[in-house]
Amino acid sequence: MNALALVMLPLLAGALVCLARWFVSPYPIYMQIRKELDTLTDAKKKERAKAVEGCFERSAALLKQHGSVLLAFHALSRAEGHRLEANEEVVEVCDLMYEAGYDHPFEGISPGYVPEKDWLSFLRHVKHAPNINPEKGKDYIDAADRWRQDHGYPVPPEDAGYVALVERTLLR
Repeated sequence: MNALALVMLPLLAGALVCLARWFVSPYPIYMQIRKELDTLTDAKKKERAKAVEGCFERSAALLKQHGSVLLAFHALSRAEGHRLEANEEVVEVCDLMYEAGYDHPFEGISPGYVPEKDWLSFLRHVKHAPNINPEKGKDYIDAADRWRQDHGYPVPPEDAGYVALVERTLLR
């Protein structure tokens, strides 16, 4: 009986340790993976915030350098706004430009011609489409009207902003 107890006791103790380790060990592994994932997510957020800030800084510098000759949309295009990764980033850059005292890049064409949800797609379209120069002139305004037609958006009820934008562009 003593021999049986001497054999069974260590065997049961080992089994209990294995069971306890089996139930407890995934948690530290999960926490380790979660910590690494949070670190990567934070790094990605910082990278995206830096991209937004860089685009804004370049846009503002262009507007400051060229004064009234350059429209805010032209500056955003020259500052490579089409390279941002998400539409929310474009919205953030536009808001920063407007808060800094510059005209809003999509003033006159949004929301009626290019809704906010399409800003990044529109920037990419005008940047890469043939026969459209988004960095000067009124090509982007004509492209906004074509965008509205191509995507089936209704004609905006009030075209005053659009007309004023065309007049400002032609006068520059």
